[in-house]
Amino acid sequence: MTKLKIFLLLFFVPILLNFAWGNEGHKLIAKHAMNILSSEIGLSQDNVNYIIEHSVDPDYRKKDDPDEPVRHFIDIDFYSEFLNGNMIKSKETLTAIYGDSVVTKMGLLPWATAETYEKLVDAFRSKDREKILLYTSDLAHYVGDGHQPLHATLNYNGQLTNQKGIHFRYEIEMFNRYINEIEAGLNDGKASELKASLPDIIFDYISESNFEADIILSADRHAAKQSQNDENKYYEILWFRTRHLTVEKINQASSMLANMIYTAWIKAGKPDLSSL
Repeated sequence: MTKLKIFLLLFFVPILLNFAWGNEGHKLIAKHAMNILSSEIGLSQDNVNYIIEHSVDPDYRKKDDPDEPVRHFIDIDFYSEFLNGNMIKSKETLTAIYGDSVVTKMGLLPWATAETYEKLVDAFRSKDREKILLYTSDLAHYVGDGHQPLHATLNYNGQLTNQKGIHFRYEIEMFNRYINEIEAGLNDGKASELKASLPDIIFDYISESNFEADIILSADRHAAKQSQNDENKYYEILWFRTRHLTVEKINQASSMLANMIYTAWIKAGKPDLSSL
């Protein structure tokens, strides 16, 4: 990469980190989830289109809502319990051990996801169109964040391993360059009801994302070394080494989102939404 490019990446990192998966990534997750979501729910195409377009809204709320940024990540490997294979899933229990300020600083993504899910259940029960669209869009965003490996680790931008800027390079620049190939690799499917407890489900996929962060960081180191400051070559190699992972994460996020929405609808009593 050129020196100017590197400078711009480092200078704008605080801004760029606000957009997990980027707009295109979040919209792709929402779009694919809507495609595989059971038509039994009966959301109109206008409502589906709204959800896709507004799946990026939580990122834009960050500039106005100081409580929003911490809802998009969890540095789960900060916690000794996680490192020792026994993560505490209760926010209240973690807060009692570490204090509210520490738990908040480390990120609230799993609890933000669960809270949004429960609000969606209530919205389905009351058949409140405005709230259904709001919470479905927000859930799409938070589920997407939970499947982005760099949203589940302390080393979220490679700042601990001299790899600053990897967050943007991977989830926006590389993603947008290869979005057509990513979309072509998505699987067909059908939504199914989730049977396990929601906290277990959320922490399971966030834990998996954490384990996969090293794949991205390793690919970045290799691509930087092999490309010898050739930007196009760098992204070609980064994509080559993370392609399978990236497509799989979008597939997993889309499937999980569809399953969560479907399960929320069932929990609400399968309301008829055709008139919304």
